[in-house]
Amino acid sequence: MILKISASPRYWVAILAANITMSRKRQSAAEIQSKAELASVLQNRGDGVYLLPGAARELPQQFEAGERDINFVTLAKHKDVIEYCQSDQVISLCLGLTIGEVMEITGQNKQFLPLCADYQSTLFDVLNNGDGGLWEHSFGGPRDLVMGIQAILTDGRTIKTGGKVVKNVTGYDTTKIFVGGRMYFGVPVSAHFRLYARPEWTHTLEFAAQSVLELLDQASVFMQSDIPITTLAICGSKDEGAKMYVQLTGHRVVVDELVKPFKAQTAKSISVSDSAYEFDPREEKLLPNCQTGKDAIEISASLMQMRLVLAQLNDILSGSTELKLRPGTGRLAICCNSPDEKNRCLDHLRLTLESAGISLAAAYSDEVLERKIERIGLTPDGSSNQAIVRSLKLRFDQKRILNPLVSW
Repeated sequence: MILKISASPRYWVAILAANITMSRKRQSAAEIQSKAELASVLQNRGDGVYLLPGAARELPQQFEAGERDINFVTLAKHKDVIEYCQSDQVISLCLGLTIGEVMEITGQNKQFLPLCADYQSTLFDVLNNGDGGLWEHSFGGPRDLVMGIQAILTDGRTIKTGGKVVKNVTGYDTTKIFVGGRMYFGVPVSAHFRLYARPEWTHTLEFAAQSVLELLDQASVFMQSDIPITTLAICGSKDEGAKMYVQLTGHRVVVDELVKPFKAQTAKSISVSDSAYEFDPREEKLLPNCQTGKDAIEISASLMQMRLVLAQLNDILSGSTELKLRPGTGRLAICCNSPDEKNRCLDHLRLTLESAGISLAAAYSDEVLERKIERIGLTPDGSSNQAIVRSLKLRFDQKRILNPLVSW
């Protein structure tokens, strides 16, 4: 076979270099599974490496690694229980432990860590993401449950923030920088968690209506009552209608009695069904209501702001676009069907919110899957935390090797 080359040698060198870069990203990426491996990588390779959270995966072709190696941090081998004080309901854990393993450890003492996530997810994954799932309404998310952490910076230093007891913590609450920070400022490796007594019984009410806005109004009524709600989540679309799930947990007799006022406060246009069962820490049936795809827009907003956003987007969204709301924690997710729909929604929100003088925080992934956190609708007279973020990034990650797929 005769190979005829008509292009310049420089052109073929460029193609070869691009293929080598892509090959390294896909095939030679290392997976760091323990604290010792992480320290070794930081000491030996320094700024010649990129560190990203999660298991090894194929990165977007547009992502430029340059001369750096890609290393994924999972801490899967870092599974020690550092300390467990049952009487104080505090446990110190390495973040390689899975949610399932933690539930098994604490369940022996009728306690649990109220993070509703897939049982195979590690604490490291949940802390980086910062989403506590369905139980945030009652127990708070990771930012509330984590009292202190140990993190490794890119210069190899290990820092400790917070403490095991809240009243002993003084100074700035640096812990919250790392929880939900997607490994942008440092790599959390262990943490102190607040535990709770495990409920014995769950009563779930399922409400059905024509629209998400109708259920959002009903949720406002429930939230103004004095009834302790464990879970309040809404999901739906224009084509399929909407559903709202409300969970009450605790002692069986008390929980079953609390269901009655809920049904009494429900609007006549909304249908309701209910079920009762022993408390299940997995919550596999409702868990998908917390999960979103790569084209989702996640917005932090109050009930009034959620109503405004949904009204503004009513003519922009397709009939099949799913909405997922957790009003009690200010979470609104718009699960767009395509990147084009996502960009239309963002452009429309930027225009309408700015004209209304309203500012909201939104998180989404762009075309190269870079995680962006944006202040939408920011007016010229408004304030921004971008300067603070840049200052923290420079302080904690001077070599800029931590999670290049995230930006503010």
